Amino acid sequence: MKSSAFLVFANDVDPAQRGAYERWHGGHHVPQRFTVPGILRATRYQAVGGGSPDYLTVYDLADIAVLNSPEYRRLAEHPDAVTLAMRPFLRNPLRLACHAMLGADCPHGGSLVMLRMADASAGRVAAWLEAEKPPTIRLGRTAPDAGGHPVMGQAAMSEEAVALVFADTSEMAQTMAERMRDAIRSEP
Repeated sequence: MKSSAFLVFANDVDPAQRGAYERWHGGHHVPQRFTVPGILRATRYQAVGGGSPDYLTVYDLADIAVLNSPEYRRLAEHPDAVTLAMRPFLRNPLRLACHAMLGADCPHGGSLVMLRMADASAGRVAAWLEAEKPPTIRLGRTAPDAGGHPVMGQAAMSEEAVALVFADTSEMAQTMAERMRDAIRSEP
């Protein structure tokens, strides 16, 4: 099944609960999400050099409608006791549900740089990506119609463009993100 959307969830974690968070996320949370038809893949990244957010997870979705499915809504709106116990230790949550514009099925790399831009920039970024054809950049637009996440306090999303730059190393991801940013800035 091909992906036509993605979900980015980023968060910090209470430092005293980092080990518990990692066990919960990999052993409980993500396996639960894979019970939802249409969630195709999940990759979690950890910030390097003490950056924030501490963690960022990219979920590939068959369609943005997955986030409004009864299976997903049940998990989001009625979390189990294990998830409820972890939620107080999550800090600064950021949830971006996006329609994929380009690179929907690009491979996830070992490193990731996420760029958030005004929605008006999406066309320029898409044109640059079409010309350059980098195989590891995904571009999307947030989907206000995707439904929020009431437990995490998100009623809706603002409209913006989101680029995910995947690479084998953080240096490669950063270099590609800078090239894209510089090319977009230099356009009239």
